[in-house]
Amino acid sequence: RLRTVTGVQTCALPIYATLKNIGPMLIITIVILLVQFVLRFVGAGFENNLLIVIWTILLFVVGLVLAMGLIRASLRVTDGGRPDVNQLTQLDDFGPYVLVQIIAGIAIFVGLILCIIPGLIAAVLVGFGGYVVLDQHETDPIAAIKRSIELVKPKFGPIIGLLCLLFLINILGALLCGVGLLFTYPMTAITMAYTYRSLGGQPIAPPN
Repeated sequence: RLRTVTGVQTCALPIYATLKNIGPMLIITIVILLVQFVLRFVGAGFENNLLIVIWTILLFVVGLVLAMGLIRASLRVTDGGRPDVNQLTQLDDFGPYVLVQIIAGIAIFVGLILCIIPGLIAAVLVGFGGYVVLDQHETDPIAAIKRSIELVKPKFGPIIGLLCLLFLINILGALLCGVGLLFTYPMTAITMAYTYRSLGGQPIAPPN
């Protein structure tokens, strides 16, 4: 049954949801990390500048597709469904999602040039733009970014705290010979999906 989740539940439920869906989320995480590793390993051997540029663009595109799949899988968990590795190849809303990431990237880059702090603030504010596109099928990238800012601004402080906590958790996962990332990586993704739903006051299904 769907319910609105806030406060402490928003922190506790993602951990429980990750454990309940650890099988498919583990497979999704391994596929993402493996694809990225293989592509980077192959690209490291190129010496031709043109090939390097082409491969860099390929890495960027593949990275966006994988990121979309991870968001879709995480949002499905919040809906009470089971994530599926096939979501990594779904290209629905790819165009708007790419535009959101490009616009967000430009805003963050400009902010970083302006003494770094503005860039970090921009990164937090626009961070849910991709979620808006994939969840609400928003085709206007500017509208998606504006919606992200609307969601984040009232809870900016707590979200900063959450992101710092997730960062530290992933650092800890990496220190455990990298094996810990197999759990902290999907937990981070699911936590962000729960946070997105919670900020928008959307109902969330208990983990199955």
